[in-house]
Amino acid sequence: MDKQLFPPNMSAKDKLDNLQAMAYSTEETSYFKILTQEELDERRETLTENVIKISDLEFEKKQLTEEIKAKQKPMQVQNLEIMQTLKTKSEKIEGVLYHVDDQEAGMMYSYDVNGDFISSRRLKPNERQGSMFKLNQNQA
Repeated sequence: MDKQLFPPNMSAKDKLDNLQAMAYSTEETSYFKILTQEELDERRETLTENVIKISDLEFEKKQLTEEIKAKQKPMQVQNLEIMQTLKTKSEKIEGVLYHVDDQEAGMMYSYDVNGDFISSRRLKPNERQGSMFKLNQNQA
């Protein structure tokens, strides 16, 4: 049979009507059609445009990802600090501590700027004040 069954000027409807009348059977399937050089060139042009668009989108995606990561970073750092705070049940504060000694109890108490108690410890030997009474008893 000829490669062209119908003349090129025949309408698509007439071609379909004639094919249906001539056909022994029909089958719904996938098949390969050989493309013309013009069709191949169109596909190459489409491929080139798609590759360029994908490249542009990948660059845009990378930029957006970096922006999102930059926005997330402070929250991630804050979350780590909060988790550490919850874990230790204490919070790290930068500020001035005021150490007040209690010579009678032998303790050093630490307070923040608001006067809130922070911690206590035993007095170190160099923080203890000698008693005049003890000095007088040793001299006698």
